[in-house]
Amino acid sequence: MGAIVWVIRLLDLLIVGYVTGFFLINLRFLVTAHRRVRRELMAELVRPAALSADDAFLPVVSLLVPAYNEEVTIVESLQSQLRLAYPAYEIVICNDGSKDRTVDVLLGAFPFVPVELEAAEGIATAPVRGTWECREGLPPSVKRMVLIDKENGGKADALNASASVASGDFVTSMDADSLLVPDALLIAVRKVMESPSDTVAVGVQVGLTNGSLIRDGRVEELRLPASAIGQFQIVEYMRSFAKGRTALSEDNAVLILSGVFALIRRDVLFEVGGFLTRHVRSRIAIEYCSEGAHTVCEDMEIVVRLHRYLLDKRRPGKIVCLPFVVAWTEAPESYRDLGKQRARWYRGLWEVLNYHRAVIFRPAFRQIGLFAVPYQIAFEALAPPLECMGYLLLVLTLVFGALSVQALLAFLALAMAMNFCLSTLSVALCTFSARATRRHTGGTSLIGYERTSDALRLVLMGLLSNVGYRQYLVLWQLRGLYDFLKGKKGWDKFGRKGFAQTAAPAASQAR
Repeated sequence: MGAIVWVIRLLDLLIVGYVTGFFLINLRFLVTAHRRVRRELMAELVRPAALSADDAFLPVVSLLVPAYNEEVTIVESLQSQLRLAYPAYEIVICNDGSKDRTVDVLLGAFPFVPVELEAAEGIATAPVRGTWECREGLPPSVKRMVLIDKENGGKADALNASASVASGDFVTSMDADSLLVPDALLIAVRKVMESPSDTVAVGVQVGLTNGSLIRDGRVEELRLPASAIGQFQIVEYMRSFAKGRTALSEDNAVLILSGVFALIRRDVLFEVGGFLTRHVRSRIAIEYCSEGAHTVCEDMEIVVRLHRYLLDKRRPGKIVCLPFVVAWTEAPESYRDLGKQRARWYRGLWEVLNYHRAVIFRPAFRQIGLFAVPYQIAFEALAPPLECMGYLLLVLTLVFGALSVQALLAFLALAMAMNFCLSTLSVALCTFSARATRRHTGGTSLIGYERTSDALRLVLMGLLSNVGYRQYLVLWQLRGLYDFLKGKKGWDKFGRKGFAQTAAPAASQAR
């Protein structure tokens, strides 16, 4: 019995060390992210990206829009893209074998005409069934809008099909159900122009539209959703983007750019073989991931492969994640849909880490192999099973009396306080207003909630998420791990409500 108690106490100490290590690393992320956010906000105040809207020397950008069962949101999303302030860009939509009326809705909303499009060689995709092009009724800056209809092959396959007919220097990975702010491309490309020879990809922070007022493909008024599940997710997005990815970007160690919106150099994308699908035949993709490999987390996999390729070939290259919210999307509003989404994300994380396990602890891959990937393994991939083991260990500690009840409660309070601290500081990071000078009354923030009570409510949700919500997600993540071990590859896409044109009554009462 004494030996069991000793082992339990040792495991308790390891759990305390794990939680403390996670907190200290993320506290460092917050400090780094604060400096970066303040610097970016000040630069936007002094010289807004919108001032370069007429710059003829900016690179041509191709917006790649994969669509699967998006009849509810596709037109609204495209309307926001047609209003972008950018001198020259094109939109390439790929219907990935939708089972709804996505193609019919598009053909009815825009004057598309059938055309034959020549696809670039090097990236194979599922068979294409038809192609259309629209050049009439578009803003002068939009050179053309292309529609591809092909058999289902997944989002990554749709992105590859779109990239094959695109003509821009840069392409975007994005979702058909996302909304972009008018200066989205200008903000992303500005980072490219600061270091045009080195910048390979640029990502952004993503905001949630749940509860907000949307009109004509634009977020007119930012509001909190009435539901607790929506508010929980807003806090999570703030922690993930503003804190984690912004800080990792400073060390060129960010491993994921959200698939909602990311900018990638087209030539380098083709060099590494495109987004990972079972159709890809690229030598680099097969060498790194094996033939026939594919994943539901294509946005993370392509970033890791880009890092690996550049470091492997000893080529200069930066992958940057900006803190600005330039893309908006809709989060799931039911707990089952949320659970399926998180199980898929977690399964994808394990898939990517498994494909690129060769970089781990290898000095040749520098910040990626020595820190970024090990961090993902220790504090993202292993976190759910370790958290479950921690709960079981608490029960065993009580049963065997290894620690007093007061000590256990103190540990739980400490863990909750650390998590609450990270959530609160992340909310503050996103909502604080930077000013050009101390006398300057106007300011700007990453996410501009007008009411202070909204920010305080998010702080409260950061506290409440420790009890119930967090454990619910852990259970679904364990389901994702089980699916990974079984080799499941399905998408489990959740249904969309569509962007609200007016505020819901519940949301209005919440205000």
